[in-house]
Amino acid sequence: MRPLLVKARLAHGIAHAAPWGVSLDGLLAAEIWADQKAGKRDRGEDVAGLSDDVDPEDLDLPLARCELSGGGLWHWAATCAYPEKPVDHPEVRYWTGRPDHAALGDLVADLPGVVSERQGPYRSRSMPLLVTSTDTVTWQCVGDDERIMAILHGIAAIGKKRSQGEGRVLRWEVAPLYDGADEWSAGHLHTDGTLGRPTPDGCLLGTDIASGGRGATGLRPPYMHAIRRRVVNLPFSKA
Repeated sequence: MRPLLVKARLAHGIAHAAPWGVSLDGLLAAEIWADQKAGKRDRGEDVAGLSDDVDPEDLDLPLARCELSGGGLWHWAATCAYPEKPVDHPEVRYWTGRPDHAALGDLVADLPGVVSERQGPYRSRSMPLLVTSTDTVTWQCVGDDERIMAILHGIAAIGKKRSQGEGRVLRWEVAPLYDGADEWSAGHLHTDGTLGRPTPDGCLLGTDIASGGRGATGLRPPYMHAIRRRVVNLPFSKA
């Protein structure tokens, strides 16, 4: 494994909820897990959901591990997505939705006389969507370039609202970083030297790196699982 620079060439930008971008380890883990689930279903096997009180299995990602913090606080040596070119504040777009009453009537045998569009699960929606307009996002990591590229090749879009055309990827690029690139920097920092991923204190001892402050978030995939949440140093964001 070696220090790498990963790029996604985008059609017009990416939508994401957090102040920082999509994590590379999360992206790889999601694609591997999707393939594993599809294989199990093809074989007729049940796919169990994640339990809230059981530590999820760590998948075999083509990335190095950083174990500087000890105490089980290891993480994958990979950063979150970062716009390659400076951008202004994210653009706010809106998506809307309303119930299709004809379709609801086909789905249930006993439909209420009135289906409220102002409250309840079938209410109409108009929601903001933050979109970062950029043609390229980058990640740094320490990993196996061939295995990473093989996984990324199957990913056509990243971020939120992918089915509506957001985050469409035109091309993936994976290349070695410059000669003599530092593995610690490649696994923790954005290309401009700011903190690039959720990072425990033990990884940053003796450093003075611009970050997004401190807060509770996931340390490694699956990032949304409660057991993976820790109070850590947050990635720096241009937004």
